[in-house]
Amino acid sequence: MKSNILFRMLTMGILTAGILTGQCASVSASESTASNDAAVLQSLLEESGFTVQEGSFYELDTVKEASEGRLMSCFGNNAGSAYTVFSLPDAPEQTVPNPQFPPDGWQYKLCQDEAIVLITSLPPECKYYSFANYIMFTEQKEGKDYTNEKGFFSVGDETTGLYHPIFGCIGDPVNKMNIKHAGDSEFDASAVIVISSNQTVTDMITTQLNAAGYDDSMINIMTIPADTYKMGLDKGADTFLFLGRISQPNDRDAYEEYLSSLSEKSTVFRLTPKSELENDPYENPVVIPRGTGKHESAELENAEEHLEMIRSAIISEYEADYDYQELRSDIAVPEGLTAYFNDINAQGDNRDAAYLMTENFTLDSDEDFVVVYGVNHTATGKAQYSNAVLYSRPMLNGICSIYDSLFPGSAAAYLEADCENPDQYYVYKLARTQLDDYTAVIEFSTGNEKGKYYGADNGSTLLMAFRAYLDETGTGASYYEIIYDRAIVFHKK
Repeated sequence: MKSNILFRMLTMGILTAGILTGQCASVSASESTASNDAAVLQSLLEESGFTVQEGSFYELDTVKEASEGRLMSCFGNNAGSAYTVFSLPDAPEQTVPNPQFPPDGWQYKLCQDEAIVLITSLPPECKYYSFANYIMFTEQKEGKDYTNEKGFFSVGDETTGLYHPIFGCIGDPVNKMNIKHAGDSEFDASAVIVISSNQTVTDMITTQLNAAGYDDSMINIMTIPADTYKMGLDKGADTFLFLGRISQPNDRDAYEEYLSSLSEKSTVFRLTPKSELENDPYENPVVIPRGTGKHESAELENAEEHLEMIRSAIISEYEADYDYQELRSDIAVPEGLTAYFNDINAQGDNRDAAYLMTENFTLDSDEDFVVVYGVNHTATGKAQYSNAVLYSRPMLNGICSIYDSLFPGSAAAYLEADCENPDQYYVYKLARTQLDDYTAVIEFSTGNEKGKYYGADNGSTLLMAFRAYLDETGTGASYYEIIYDRAIVFHKK
């Protein structure tokens, strides 16, 4: 039965493609504009049995939205990096609303035979970008007490059902290393992303994409395993989210222009079959294993000795005038599928990264500060980029970020002159004022002209988080092959 449905639908699509390309003979992958291709694609999809609704793709600045009262969390934003999301309309026959959680449309339910198509330009040259699917909210289990669960909050009501966040990544992201795209460069190019949980539907859409001039070499399929998640539009069905990340552009002006024009240069379609199609689910994707089998310390000579030398030098520099607190770092978040089955919040994990986080602390006066130090994971080959970010609770707003491009030279003063490669390490301060060339200034929340969550006041609950993105395997480094970053808080006596 499934093969007969597929044959009829594909035949309808191919005949339609012939009619349309006969009417629009000049349309081809090389000659048409992206907007013309999208218009042809919409006609093809409608003729082949889909209701096509258009959404939008745009930058979401969580700190700005939270500061202006439109978002209840900043979700651990990577300060200095940009995020992009969909806004999708509800499905044509959706009667139960999604659990209310602004901004509208950025989390959505999907039937097992629905799909999303994104046609978009890719970022200008930058250190990193990616696109990832997420399970956002799932229904709370009846009778379960969530009050002590890390990152728990409740959304929804009797109409929608009561939900809580999973915010867990589904499979590996599509990133600058593996994305299929038009042209020779992964930057400033065009790409298509198809999100689907049904293999038959994916094949149908790909056929119409090809007919509209989009070659397979630029089409990326991102799957949702329908047998794992609760698909559908009913009360209690899971909601999903699509998230793009962009970090460290080479040309700031080009980057700003890209973000400001993103919605105009992108097309997003929600595709709903006019007649329900048979289940044809994907399995959970096979992901890239973390780890190379080689620990980071193998790239360093006398790592333990050098790290202790840095620690002792930092403490001895300030201990006469300051009390100090050494902070332990540990794995910050679980991976998405683990979070889903354990019914906990993954807080927007990304398999491209290894995430570490310290315990909470405070800065109690303008003279208090933090020193972060450790191994430069980029220099050892365990990351294409790494950074340290200061956060404030409970909003998890990223206040300031120190990227590895700032690390060179920062550790030399804390190591002996005969250390052959001091740039394999870093030492950086976060303070209210510029203490030296290797200081990031912490802004205040009160009176901050950009918005209150762009800073943190004295006494706020803070933490440090560390990221290491993409080792040589093409995914985040193994947590058991890196030397964890460290932090020391200094309180003026």
